[in-house]
Amino acid sequence: MKKEDDQLVGRAIFSSVPEAESPFTKVREGHLTDFSIGYRVVGSIWVPEETTKKIKGHEFEGPLSVATRWRVKELSIVPIGADEDARVRNETRNDNILEEPKMDEKFREYLESIGLTREATEDEAWAFAGTLQAPKEKEKRDEEKIDTDKIRAEATGEERSRIREIDAMCKRYELSDMADDLVREGTPILEAREKVLTRAEENWVEKETKRKDRPMIEIGKDERDKFRAAVGDALTLRAGMEIEKPAPGADELRGYTMVEMARLCLRNANEKTAGNVMEMVGRAMTVSDFPYLLANVAHKTLFEGWNTQEETWPIWCGTGSVSDFKTHYSPRISEADDLEEVPEEGEYRYGKRTEAQESYSVVTYGKLYAITRQAIINDDLNALSNQPKAHGEAAARKVGDVAYAVLTANAAMGDAVALFHANHSNFVDHASGAAPGISTIAAGVLAMKNQTDLRGLRSLNIQPRFMLAPNALEGAAEVFFRSERFSDASTIATDSSMASTQVNPYAGTYLTRVYDGRLDDNDALQWYLAAAKGKTVIVFFLNGIKKPYLETKKGWSVDGVEYKVRIDAGAKAMDWRGLYENDGN
Repeated sequence: MKKEDDQLVGRAIFSSVPEAESPFTKVREGHLTDFSIGYRVVGSIWVPEETTKKIKGHEFEGPLSVATRWRVKELSIVPIGADEDARVRNETRNDNILEEPKMDEKFREYLESIGLTREATEDEAWAFAGTLQAPKEKEKRDEEKIDTDKIRAEATGEERSRIREIDAMCKRYELSDMADDLVREGTPILEAREKVLTRAEENWVEKETKRKDRPMIEIGKDERDKFRAAVGDALTLRAGMEIEKPAPGADELRGYTMVEMARLCLRNANEKTAGNVMEMVGRAMTVSDFPYLLANVAHKTLFEGWNTQEETWPIWCGTGSVSDFKTHYSPRISEADDLEEVPEEGEYRYGKRTEAQESYSVVTYGKLYAITRQAIINDDLNALSNQPKAHGEAAARKVGDVAYAVLTANAAMGDAVALFHANHSNFVDHASGAAPGISTIAAGVLAMKNQTDLRGLRSLNIQPRFMLAPNALEGAAEVFFRSERFSDASTIATDSSMASTQVNPYAGTYLTRVYDGRLDDNDALQWYLAAAKGKTVIVFFLNGIKKPYLETKKGWSVDGVEYKVRIDAGAKAMDWRGLYENDGN
């Protein structure tokens, strides 16, 4: 390899093993053109905070460490490189012919005049040249040491606090070897934080880019994708969620605060990390991957809340899908007439059929919330995990509200008659109603089995499968359903005054019982019977998406990121014949 102006050029040598033939062919044909280079910094200059230093003709604003010398560790050819200028050059160009780089003779003479031995090798000469700044740096460290000794002698509370924070930081990032140096040199706490974070990031990058016992050619994820995966999983772990196999580096990053992760995201985007914390976090929210990573965690915790919220409507309701927000219609054609005997030389006759329809639609339900800069600076894990999870739970509750509202609202059906009505033969009012018992359930079963088709010609023999009731009735109802015998004189669940002599035909699993607090909110005495799932109430979702949607944007009314949670849903009873209500008493 050699340096040409401000570029490093070299010749890539492919192995003769069969595995190298494919990538070599792709390079020769021009399909693979990008390189990824790994290096180790062997010389650097520290630029303190709020200072500007000119190095090799370029000005740098602190705090940052400027690499002045580095050595190449490895070279990989990749589909898409992070550096657009790191590319394959034309193999026919003469400038690909490599020569060993040689030190300028006059520069060599100068080095020998200030102490370099004549017998020194080229590498030793370059190493000697890299130490020319050392005296000035040493004087600076000596001055800092004097300041540190003075501060220690005074034993101020500020110094003790600085030492404690440095020790804690170094312990967190497993950099105990740095703590003594930072304390001894009197490094200010802001500069110490920057140095610790820089070293921690370098250690992580070095670990991830290490190619020991790996092939030199690696075709895989872009480094930015790897960084995103590591930070995203680290944030997810900090939010209290489990990950079966975290991305490489996630375990090391899970100890970072959200402020430190914001700084890492800025560095990864080659953006400045200087300035006060509020400004730095604000930049991270706009120009880096940080808001994307926060949204990724919000999605996961939102769905965790959605999935863990216990709802009863899926037990007995069916589901459907609509493609838009318009009103949709579901036609229902009556059963066909019975087949008639056709006598010899007789004629076949057409049957008659009747049609009815029900209408339904979906609407949007949603809410906004925000993760502010203040929450990130305060490392508020509630904003990161509990807020989106709570909104996921709220979305699940809303769908349940929509489903049970079909029963409690008792809206008109397609025939302009209320869902539960005497005209539908599926309703018992308070005057005649009673708690679940042998007689009341028998009446409901009979009413459902005697429901007729659209033309009123034939009984449908509908079998109830579910009993839906408020929580207030659960205790007494379960006594009834779990008792195989009851008194001849009393068939209601609350009466146990007499010896049980009568067989209970509805004991056990005859009906699946569903209890829900929404029915208590409406009437603690009303209970219902429902036919098989999918034949009564249907819950519809837009395009069949049965989960909430999370949308993000940069905050306008708040400093941070705004999140919008929404779900599109609706519910409708598709046929009254499969439902029965008893108002109780």
